[in-house]
Amino acid sequence: MYEPIDLQTSLVAQGMGVLLAIIGLAVVAHGMWRRKRYRAHLDDQDARYAGPDRLKDATREIVAGAVVLFLGAAALVFAVFETQASNQAVQDNVAAKYGVESVVGKEWIGNALRSDVTMPDGSVHHDVLITFEESGEPQISRDLTQTPE
Repeated sequence: MYEPIDLQTSLVAQGMGVLLAIIGLAVVAHGMWRRKRYRAHLDDQDARYAGPDRLKDATREIVAGAVVLFLGAAALVFAVFETQASNQAVQDNVAAKYGVESVVGKEWIGNALRSDVTMPDGSVHHDVLITFEESGEPQISRDLTQTPE
């Protein structure tokens, strides 16, 4: 009857995306720095890796960093879509139970959402606390039939 609301997946994806993007950027930057030094022949005698494939090795490092950076960006895009899906589930669940026009979330407090709720007649109830059961069913303790203060 109600859509379950997943609050953790988008946060985990966002954290992993930021972490992977930072790591990917660092690896790409290091690979580009190495490739620049190898092309300028600055490490010919005292290089740690002075083999003939050192330019290919630096290029592999850049490609690996780019792949990690891409995975980080993909995780961030997934987090955005997952957040939108959760917000839509909140809107649909509250509208299905209470017949409201819109729910504008302000902040999450655990499984409760402090929000502004707009009724079909245009009246707005400010700072309504909506709690959600595990099934996604919303619970509002305030009487929404009375005119807001």
